[in-house]
Amino acid sequence: MRPAVRPYLGALGVIALLAGASCDPVHDDAKSALGGETPGVRRGPLHRPGQPCLVCHDGEFGDPGAFTVAGTVYFDAGDTTPVVGATVTLQSADGTMASVLTNAAGNFYLTSGQYVPSYPVHVNGVTLGPVSVAMHSHIGGNGSCAGCHVDPPGPDSPGHVYIDVPDGGMAP
Repeated sequence: MRPAVRPYLGALGVIALLAGASCDPVHDDAKSALGGETPGVRRGPLHRPGQPCLVCHDGEFGDPGAFTVAGTVYFDAGDTTPVVGATVTLQSADGTMASVLTNAAGNFYLTSGQYVPSYPVHVNGVTLGPVSVAMHSHIGGNGSCAGCHVDPPGPDSPGHVYIDVPDGGMAP
């Protein structure tokens, strides 16, 4: 290879490296704080339950895709058994509404192709069968539920999102 070409190829490598890196150290720290993936769980709709989804699903680089609202629902405040098939109903400040079902990990999410809310957003209900729970406060500007709903509950967090269905939603 001719010497004049090497600096050019080196510059391309640096540009490629920088294109894949974030320039926001706070955001980078938030991503690092999530830790590694759970062994045996592939990246996809079932991964990272209970974590702040929009930290990665922010659309910064297009992959992973952007979510507008996302979270995880559990059966009660005391454990992390996921609720499967609950309906989460949201209402945007402009009156538009969206509903989404929780999956096998208790996760739910909406993309910009499905729902782009105007904040504040209200959770009109998390419903499973005859049980429905509404959130008493609003979502101010970040649709990542685990941005506020983290464990353990305390002065800075109400704890994870839960519906408190008797007997885990199972019929007697």
